[in-house]
Amino acid sequence: MQDWLGGGLAAARVATGRAELWVPGAIVSFAFAGWAAFLAVVASPPDEGDALFLGVGLAASPWWPWNVVALVVAVLSGLGTMLLAVAFGEVALLMRLSDDRQGVPLSVPRAAGRLGLAAVPVVILAAVLLWVSAPAFLDAFGDPDPSTPYLVRVIGITWPALLALAAVASVAQAWGALALRLPWRLALATMRHRAHRVMPQAMLTMAAFLVGQLLTVAALSAVWEPLSGRLADSGLSEPSTAILLLGFVWIWLLLVILAGVVQAWISAWWTEELAPRAER
Repeated sequence: MQDWLGGGLAAARVATGRAELWVPGAIVSFAFAGWAAFLAVVASPPDEGDALFLGVGLAASPWWPWNVVALVVAVLSGLGTMLLAVAFGEVALLMRLSDDRQGVPLSVPRAAGRLGLAAVPVVILAAVLLWVSAPAFLDAFGDPDPSTPYLVRVIGITWPALLALAAVASVAQAWGALALRLPWRLALATMRHRAHRVMPQAMLTMAAFLVGQLLTVAALSAVWEPLSGRLADSGLSEPSTAILLLGFVWIWLLLVILAGVVQAWISAWWTEELAPRAER
C-alpha cells in the first residue's frame, strides 16, 4: 500500500516538474471531456422542445431517412476524431515518459484501437442504461418542484444505473491503461493478479479527472454568467465586456493546462505502477 501511494506521489512530482507533459496531457483531457465541459457552460442545454423540433424536422425532410444516416455518420466521425486525438496525446505522453525505459510506444492507430476496444463495454452499457432510464428522465423533467435542479433530480432517480456505469468505466480505465503499456497477454495477467492495485488506482484517477472537469465547469460558469448577459445586452461595444471576454478565454486556457497536468499525473502514475521493479 505504501509503495502504491509512493508511486502516485512520485508521478505527481514528475507531472508538475516536466512542462513538456502538459500539452499532450491537455490534448487528452480536452478531447476526452474538456470540450463537453466547455459546451456545458457556453451553450444552452437542449430541452424537450428542442428534441421534438429535431425529430419532426428529420421526419418531415425530403431526405428522410438518409438525413438520419448522415447524422449518425457525423456523430461516429466525431467520436472517431475524439478517439484519435486521445490516442495521439496518450502516445505523446508515453514517448516522453518512456525516454529511459525499454520498448517503443504504440503507434497512434494501434493505441486508438486498444482504447476503442476498452471503451466498447462502457458505450454499450451507457446506451442500454439510457434506454432503460428514459422514463426516469421524463419523470424528472415533469417534476413540478422547480426548486431542485433537473440534474439533481435525474441523479436522485438513476443513481443505481450511474453506479453500475462507474464500475464498468473503472474496469475500462484500468484495462485501457494496461493495454497501452503492455502486450495483450501480460495486460490480462496483470489485470487478474494485481486487481487489488490497478482497480483502486483506476477509480482514484478517474475520480480526480472528473473532479477537475467539474471544477472547470464551476469556474467557467462563474465568469460566463455575467459575461453572457453583457454580450446579450450590448455585444462588445463596451470595453469592459471585451476585457471580461478576454479574461474568460485566459481562464479557460489556464484550466485546460491544469487539466493537462492532472492527465499527465494519471499517465505517469500508470507508467510508474507498471514499470519493472528494477527500473523504479
